[in-house]
Amino acid sequence: MAESPQLSDEEQEWLHAGIALFDSGRFWDAHEAWEDLWKSLRARQADPPHVHGIQGLIQCAAVLLKVEERNSRGVVNLWAKLTDKLGTPDEPELDNLWVVNVRELLNDLLPFVEDAATEDPTWALDSTSVKLSRPDT
Repeated sequence: MAESPQLSDEEQEWLHAGIALFDSGRFWDAHEAWEDLWKSLRARQADPPHVHGIQGLIQCAAVLLKVEERNSRGVVNLWAKLTDKLGTPDEPELDNLWVVNVRELLNDLLPFVEDAATEDPTWALDSTSVKLSRPDT
């Protein structure tokens, strides 16, 4: 799998700001920070897997927003879109997107999607339990 391209200082700030916002449960704000990064990567024609990867992160934040809104259709539809970009938990497109472990993120989101896809979702899962920053193990 391709190694993540170098980010400019400003792009690194957007990436890490988005991660911090995501990890604090501020999914809309994370989406906004990553959108600046996505636009920057597109403008400089970075390799497509990484441009799509950031788009996928934006959609991950949107999935959790839809969970908070209890919008089953939104969760399921966004999952389909983001797996087109990031892959599935079993077959991620990238192992890591800079400091984000894509496989773990997808695995962490899957229970939310599975719940939303049921006829009668419980909405019992805590969206803020999904974190991108992980302690070194």
